[in-house]
Amino acid sequence: MKRRTFLKSAALLPMVAYFPTFAQTNNDEQTVLILIQLGGGNDSLNTFVPYSDDAYYDARGTLAIERSAVLPLTSQLGLNPAMSALTNAWESADLAVVQGLGYANPNRSHFRGIDIWQTASDAETVLQTGWLTGVMPEHDSTLQGVILGGSPGALRGESNQFSIKSLDRLKAVYSPSGTAATDSVSHIMSQRAAYNSAVDEISQANVSDVKLSTEFKSDEFSNQCEVVAQLLAAGIRPHVIHLSLGSFDTHSNQRNAHDLLLSQLANGVASLRAELINQGLWSKVTVATYAEFGRRVAVNGSNGTDHGTAASHLVMGGSVKGGVYGTMPSLTDLDAGDLKYTEDFRAYYRTLNDWMQWSPSEELMPFSNMGFV
Repeated sequence: MKRRTFLKSAALLPMVAYFPTFAQTNNDEQTVLILIQLGGGNDSLNTFVPYSDDAYYDARGTLAIERSAVLPLTSQLGLNPAMSALTNAWESADLAVVQGLGYANPNRSHFRGIDIWQTASDAETVLQTGWLTGVMPEHDSTLQGVILGGSPGALRGESNQFSIKSLDRLKAVYSPSGTAATDSVSHIMSQRAAYNSAVDEISQANVSDVKLSTEFKSDEFSNQCEVVAQLLAAGIRPHVIHLSLGSFDTHSNQRNAHDLLLSQLANGVASLRAELINQGLWSKVTVATYAEFGRRVAVNGSNGTDHGTAASHLVMGGSVKGGVYGTMPSLTDLDAGDLKYTEDFRAYYRTLNDWMQWSPSEELMPFSNMGFV
């Protein structure tokens, strides 16, 4: 089989999985990392608002969140009011804001920017494997990672991963038995066998029949969060669950579109938090966001924001030490109009990695734990 034909055949599979195993993921003590990709590059200045800084209002004009509308977290920083669903998490001290995340020589391309964040590479190095794939235990279960609503992201590469679009449409695929004629065919057979093992495990757990005590909104992102709650309630324990929300590429008329996305983010994770607290699982879960970059400080001519560099992200979980971490970049000491990063994003990842009790990869090794979880 030619390589091009093989790749086309592999792409038809409704999953990303390699090397089937038969270990179970029903482990009540296993911790679960939930990563949320904010596709397109989130404007974190209108998410976590520096409402005490006049420079923010000078740069943003009518795009700025009014001081009177901001939901204060500290005397300097507040939430966009569209994220009011998260105020209870902040008051309960299981929500953290991690500021100033970036890296040296930042890339403002969507494609290269997200590649860097998903692989934990530096700006000059191209890696093929997601940073999580490189640190997870090697093939210790059928469902190491579950992907909802997007690409494998930081899970790409050779690990047991399973992509779900709807629990209602899960079904096994044809998986031939016997000896493969070529390595390429053997690889496809392994993928199909792994996919069917995952379908069987989810089916035996009766995930689609799980009744939750929390009401979730009807938007696509809340649907992803509801599926997460169902999986965990049914006893399915992946190491990592990857969610996606977007697009945050708000070049024009940003305010309404951005507020809607932030509302969906807040409502989805708030409902997930409430449900997992009810299930007694919140202490086993950490939720963290990431994106390819932040946005520029100044509003553009279309009342939006253009590709930037550093950004802040949120972390939630029963083990999270709530508060604000990292240093907020200056809004006036800029790099060609962009924020100068104050914390390397790999220190953010290193902290999540340490919470999962994994040995850090070569990319994460040089960076220190930030202490938010």
